[in-house]
Amino acid sequence: MHLSWWVRIRSIWYALALHVIAAALLVFSFSFTDIIKPPHQDISIVNAVTVDKSQVDKELQRLKQEDEKKKLEEQQRLDELEKKATEEKKKSEDLKKQRLEEEKKLLEAKKKKEQEQKLREEEQKKLADLEKQKQELEKQKKLEEEKKVLAEAEQKKKAAELKKLEEERKKAEAEKALQAQLDAEAAEEQQQQDITLQQKIVAEIKSQVRRNFNQTGLPPGLQCKVNIRLLPGGDVINANVVQSSGNDIFDRRALTAVQKSSPFSSVPDDLEIFERIKIRDITFTFEP
Repeated sequence: MHLSWWVRIRSIWYALALHVIAAALLVFSFSFTDIIKPPHQDISIVNAVTVDKSQVDKELQRLKQEDEKKKLEEQQRLDELEKKATEEKKKSEDLKKQRLEEEKKLLEAKKKKEQEQKLREEEQKKLADLEKQKQELEKQKKLEEEKKVLAEAEQKKKAAELKKLEEERKKAEAEKALQAQLDAEAAEEQQQQDITLQQKIVAEIKSQVRRNFNQTGLPPGLQCKVNIRLLPGGDVINANVVQSSGNDIFDRRALTAVQKSSPFSSVPDDLEIFERIKIRDITFTFEP
């Protein structure tokens, strides 16, 4: 399309150029004859001008033919080029189509290969799963057999252990009963010893308080009940008259004697013994 347009433009320019040349020749011929026109030669001048015009026409005709020939050749060349371009374009399109077809075939072949590969992998996976299931079943069967054997052995072992435990239980119960009897006897004996010890300590406390009591100026026959709170080792932390003698001086001197007697040497400092004989808080009747 572009080449044909350019050829047309160039042909037009050629035609214009030829007409310009022809016009110039005519003008030149007429101008020249007018300038150098000799006298008394009218016939020859006309002939000369006629000859020049004929030559111009021939030249124009020749140029026109050459131009048409060139245009024809150029058009033929352009047509040939356009034909070749069309053929090349068709060939290119054919090659492109062929390439697309080949790419499509390759893609389809690749897709088919991938599908076949996928099918093979799925088949292999199925076979592997079946093999795995078979192995699992065999393993499970073996485990069940082993479990059965172990269960029987465990049952026998448990029966033997139960028998042994029953024998040990009976033996332990007998030993426990014997120990309980011994403990009861020991506890009774210990309790009796603790009561005896407590009575002895209280008697010594009373004796020590009497020794520190000031009876001067007091009437005979007075007595009061005193409560004492002790620490291990015999220290007095509190002393109160819980039942008065009726004589305030007697009661105050009794408490003073208790404080002077602290700590009581007869009270044990061993905490276990101290708590066991229940000597922390005692109440006794004080009489001089």
